[in-house]
Amino acid sequence: MKEQRHLPALRAHIEQLLSKGWVIASRSPMTLRNGSRCYLVSHGMLISESATRAA
Repeated sequence: MKEQRHLPALRAHIEQLLSKGWVIASRSPMTLRNGSRCYLVSHGMLISESATRAA
């Protein structure tokens, strides 16, 4: 079966975060949380919540 997933490096990084205790807090938009830390996936990039506040 042909692999149909996009951005395999990003997916691998997210899987690594999940294995370290991060959780999927939301799927639309994809948001990962670990305690007070938060990452948002946008346009194929993993963005820190603190970066979105600064923008």
